[in-house]
Amino acid sequence: MDYHFRYRLKRSDKKKIRELLLSTGFFYDYEVQVAIDIVELTLRKGDESSGYHFVIAEHENKVLGFSCYGAAPCTTASYDIYWFAVHKASMNKGLGSKILMHTEAIISGKGGRNIWIETSSRPTYAPTRAFYQKKNYVVQAELPDFYAPGDNKIIFRKNC
Repeated sequence: MDYHFRYRLKRSDKKKIRELLLSTGFFYDYEVQVAIDIVELTLRKGDESSGYHFVIAEHENKVLGFSCYGAAPCTTASYDIYWFAVHKASMNKGLGSKILMHTEAIISGKGGRNIWIETSSRPTYAPTRAFYQKKNYVVQAELPDFYAPGDNKIIFRKNC
């Protein structure tokens, strides 16, 4: 399948990103709302002022996946990938790898040296953790009971 990648949000993305996140079955409603708040902030202020940048993968005007990343505050060359998701219907078809490659290339082109990704230890996220490890992200820390009792934060890092 051919995907079109773009790097600027459109107003119509708000609804599409919400639907995409809900389709995955991974995120709680309040987490989806945080993502939508970031989309709204970025639409209002622009990506440079908000600090949030997007890589959006589309096919036939449907948003099938995206990443949201930004420079980590108070660092010289570290970047965070804040959000990374692929629509359930497009999972396990290579789209996540393509979005990640685009995101990593942009970060590297901006002088990024470290990319940080955080995720949950819940069993639902086992494929996500395996994906990051397959893409050469290394666990740097695990914070117990961070999100909820028994739901640890796992922090991955990759050098650019």
